[in-house]
Amino acid sequence: MRKAFINLSVKVLVLLTVVSLLVPSSSLANGKEKKSSSMPDHVHQTALQSLSIQGAELDPPFSTDILNYKTTVNGHEKVDLNIKAAAKNAKVTINGKKVNANKAVQAEIPNHQNIIEIEVATPHRIKQTYTVVVQKENEYELQDVTLIQTGEGSSIHHYQLGFFPARNMDGVEAYLLFYSKEAYMDVWNYVRHLSPTEIEAHLTSNTSGEHKDKIYKISNLSYADGVGNTFREGQLDIITGKPLEVGEYVAYAATLGANEVLGMSEADRKIEIKPFPMNVEISGEGKAIENYVVTFDHPQDSRVTDYFIFYSEDGLTRLVEPKLEGKTKTHLKELVNQGRGKLVSRDVIGNNAVNFMENQLTIDGQSLGTGLYYAYVLAVGEAQNFGMAKSLKMINTNPMPKPLSTIGDGKGTLIPAGGSTSNVSAYFEAIRLATSVDKPRIAIFNSSRDSVEIAYDHFHLDDPPYKSLKEEFENWGFEPVYIPLAIDTYEFIAHDPYFVNLVKSSHAVMLQGGDQVKHARSLLNDDGSPSPLLQAIKYVYENGGVVAGTSAGAHVMSQPMFGVGDSLTSITINQTEEKTLNDVPLTGFLNPTISGNNLFMPGIGLAEDILFDTHFDARGRLGRLLVGMRDTGHTLGIGLDEGTGLQMKGDMGEVVGLNGVFILDRSDATVNHPGTKPGFETTGVRVHYLTSGDLYNFSTKEVIPAQDKRVVNSTAIDPYSSQNLFGGSYETTKSLISFAESLQEDFVTEIVHQTNYQLTWSRDEHTKNYTSDENFTISALRAYQKPTIINMILDLAPQDNQVEPQPVLIESVKTYSYNDTFFIQLSGPIEPNSVTKETIDLKGLTHVSWSPDYLSESFEIEVRVTEDIPLDYEITIQNLKDSNGNELPTETWRKVGGENTDWEKVSE
Repeated sequence: MRKAFINLSVKVLVLLTVVSLLVPSSSLANGKEKKSSSMPDHVHQTALQSLSIQGAELDPPFSTDILNYKTTVNGHEKVDLNIKAAAKNAKVTINGKKVNANKAVQAEIPNHQNIIEIEVATPHRIKQTYTVVVQKENEYELQDVTLIQTGEGSSIHHYQLGFFPARNMDGVEAYLLFYSKEAYMDVWNYVRHLSPTEIEAHLTSNTSGEHKDKIYKISNLSYADGVGNTFREGQLDIITGKPLEVGEYVAYAATLGANEVLGMSEADRKIEIKPFPMNVEISGEGKAIENYVVTFDHPQDSRVTDYFIFYSEDGLTRLVEPKLEGKTKTHLKELVNQGRGKLVSRDVIGNNAVNFMENQLTIDGQSLGTGLYYAYVLAVGEAQNFGMAKSLKMINTNPMPKPLSTIGDGKGTLIPAGGSTSNVSAYFEAIRLATSVDKPRIAIFNSSRDSVEIAYDHFHLDDPPYKSLKEEFENWGFEPVYIPLAIDTYEFIAHDPYFVNLVKSSHAVMLQGGDQVKHARSLLNDDGSPSPLLQAIKYVYENGGVVAGTSAGAHVMSQPMFGVGDSLTSITINQTEEKTLNDVPLTGFLNPTISGNNLFMPGIGLAEDILFDTHFDARGRLGRLLVGMRDTGHTLGIGLDEGTGLQMKGDMGEVVGLNGVFILDRSDATVNHPGTKPGFETTGVRVHYLTSGDLYNFSTKEVIPAQDKRVVNSTAIDPYSSQNLFGGSYETTKSLISFAESLQEDFVTEIVHQTNYQLTWSRDEHTKNYTSDENFTISALRAYQKPTIINMILDLAPQDNQVEPQPVLIESVKTYSYNDTFFIQLSGPIEPNSVTKETIDLKGLTHVSWSPDYLSESFEIEVRVTEDIPLDYEITIQNLKDSNGNELPTETWRKVGGENTDWEKVSE
């Protein structure tokens, strides 16, 4: 009996235990089944407690509630995963294969990129999946891809990508820019399977086809310099074919080879399009904030319930966004109570204008004072904030500036420069001294950029290693003032009385570099007449002030002005394209119909009798300036080298800065007609080459050498010969200086191109040559003293009977700034595929991954090794082939010095 009772008790206990496990007590008590939030872990837990990859990092860092990750590994076929499930009895599979949930396991990654899916399941078949996108490092991926926003962000052309070259650039022919909201793996699998023909069908340059406007192709490999490259207006999602809309997108930059996409890199941050107010406008006047009203268009999104309206002295959305990041509607109401913003209901305001509150403060809690302020509208939802937009127009409470009457002696000065002037003290000192004021006010025009946001950024904010323009000019002894003129603000800023008078109250004006057609579009009315702001610039000049301009800022001084193309294409096409102000795009560049050709269009005409060109011989632009002079009707052309300006006052011009100025006079020259084949031809162009301190009289055409110059006694030397005279690296300068120093009466150089050209230097009784004891400081000209060359004669003609190209030679091997790098200078083009690691035999040292690199524009091979190269170290150059397949002689060279030294040839 006792035994039977015990057995029965055990059975009942077991039964109750089972029931208690299967049915919660609350359900039993109520007689109803309820879902419980306290299910045991071994029933309900589908989470991972930890996840890591040996030798790699997860992005973002692991968190139980984050399901999607990315990681990059260094070329392995497998990865080691450390996994621990939260529930002890969880079943874990990796890509469908069951694994131990509490120990290190391996997962294969057979392709360039693979998705690892980690599924965690309970015995009751409740599942949860973690995804890890594993990417192998690809040496063809562009480096440091940075997304830059240049506008309010609603259109793709408000964004740019800056990037640097891939570690391996062998075989890279172009860069591709595209974007998508689809997953990385889907985008990569799509683009890497595109054929060359299919890629062409996706390009933004196409005018028809179902895939057009999806990929922006950049053929100039030098654009991998960290500077932003703008997406094309109207460019579409590469996968969906749709324009930007609300959502998150990733921007990509890829390298393109001859037959396929080689590598793809995503930008450092996403494009996040939130519903935001559009077309924000501010109107009103006076020094009371309640006198101003804001209007805007509502986003088409029902989640937006309210708007938070405020103002700030900060003129960039990205400067203001952190101040409201993470703020809920409750926080915004607190800001309203503090008088720092106004919260209005979407339903209440409808399409009506909204006034600021009486005595409303800035978002930083300051009263409206004297200065420039920007109106902002933030779209607000019940659970989150959305997008923000800023007015282009400003609240301006500054007093009206008073124009200056006379500056200095009342005679104005122009100082155009060839670009790259930011560290050239002589240039800024010339501007300052020409005003006759200790600390002159200078109006800074950055209207050569894509938007006023960029202009604001450059003026106010540092971009290491570069200082803001404000700080840069203050350091040079100026009082800089900001002019918010750009391609998207010129319609009102160019006519604004305050900014017109602010310019007139300045002692100097600075036209910054960038894109000269945007300068012109921003400063000229639609009919080409000067806007009030351009008239103010001319007022400064005509009253004795200074107008300076570097690069694009120098180009635009001409009327008409020209630029864009290269010399060899220009002389071959032999016809500069004419464009109008209406052709200027709001973003990106105004491109010629034929790639590489030049174009001309209206300029601002401060020096309308002169056609300026910049970055002159650093980029081999002699040929394009000759063609441009004929097609624009100018008899005088001035080519300004980098770091060099020409201070022009009255009839005189004086060279200031580091390098040289070419003055071309075609008054007595002959020239063929535009479009004549096989190319451009001219005879009898007079060429002067001036350096620091030299003077030029524009009336008498007389050159006056600087006082420290002396006459050069010609010697029996061979002039410098280069088949790449228009290829950059100061080839024309070296040819001209060496011929001037020689005893020869004329010298012919063959320029090798699709059509070969013959450039002839000659002299007559008016030719003179002077020199100083000062050498150039730039590496390409360091061996030359700064000369003054007067009345050299130039002829240029295409050759119907193609000239047999000269043998390509190794001219020099040089080390410049870094002892782990050297450059091999060739006399002409070679076959790029013949440049390999075996070509440059380092005899024990090791190339870095991308070395050697053939620089086709300058006929150089850059070689970088993994450590400093010791003195007396020898390398052998072998198996190089010229562009016709002829093999160059094998040569051995020895390093004989440290930085900035030549190597010597040991044997051949």
